[in-house]
Amino acid sequence: MESKSKKTRVFWVIFSLCGFSLLLGTSLSMAADYPTKPIRLIIQFVPGTTTDIIARKLADVVAKDLGQPFIPENKPGGGGTLGVAEIVRSKADGYTVGCINMPTLTINPHMQTLPYDPFKDIAHICVISPYEYALYVKTDAPWKSFEDFVDYARKNPGKATYGTPGVGNTSHLLMISLGKKVNVDWRHVPYKGDGEIIPAILGGHLDAAVGSPAAVVPQVKGGTLRLLVVTSKNRWPYIPEVPTLLEKGYDLFQASFLSLGVRAGTPEPIRQKLEAAFKKAVQDPALNREFEEKIYAKLTYISGAEYGQFIKDQFFYYKDFLKTIGLTK
Repeated sequence: MESKSKKTRVFWVIFSLCGFSLLLGTSLSMAADYPTKPIRLIIQFVPGTTTDIIARKLADVVAKDLGQPFIPENKPGGGGTLGVAEIVRSKADGYTVGCINMPTLTINPHMQTLPYDPFKDIAHICVISPYEYALYVKTDAPWKSFEDFVDYARKNPGKATYGTPGVGNTSHLLMISLGKKVNVDWRHVPYKGDGEIIPAILGGHLDAAVGSPAAVVPQVKGGTLRLLVVTSKNRWPYIPEVPTLLEKGYDLFQASFLSLGVRAGTPEPIRQKLEAAFKKAVQDPALNREFEEKIYAKLTYISGAEYGQFIKDQFFYYKDFLKTIGLTK
């Protein structure tokens, strides 16, 4: 009886190993052939935003390496959450790749009910770029400096407005924290992205906004916008004369990343092939120079595995932080 039981166990072990080998062989075969058709590229924000500009240009480069084009689809809304939801609704076959801004996985889940799990539903490809930010106004605005704008906001409680790409992003959270530090009550106006915010600023419908170099620098150089202060950790090399909040004595700065992901369950060899292709492009020195000189954007590679752990750490950090600033209970 015992001998028969051992034989049964051996049979199932061999059967399982054969099944695993067959599955692995199928996955490797799929990866070798992949891609055989165009790949959807889900972009979470409206055209003209930093995310949109970087994703489209980088995808064009990677498409040449993979031999198939990326077809961009803008899915704005919810501070980027609608785009992530679109990734999760897609098939787990590698033919839908999506942009993912960090807050949709670390901040928004604490503030609203979302149609995805930030840990279970996304397979990270890699980080492709850090986000950089600055507070800006239109050139003919009466505020020549950050201090001028703070003074105006302090004297006019609730009247001064600022825009960001949605509720709960790092720009919104920074302005809440900054408002508490400088003792001002300014009003947040959420938009879908820079493509909507800049016209609102230029049209006089919005006082100030937090924006990124790719969207803002061309307008600054063209004389229509003015930077008041850089809110990310380091000065922008594109407009080096503008100081950071840190340099002005505030222990605040923004840090966020743009990454790419696919639906969880996508065959690992396919995810790895995508990561290798994007890593190659992101680490190309010539492409980095082109991005910095032509579209005022930096490229940065962080592996999918490393970024997945970073997201978990940030998720729990923001869980506590949002309570301290009164956005959640």
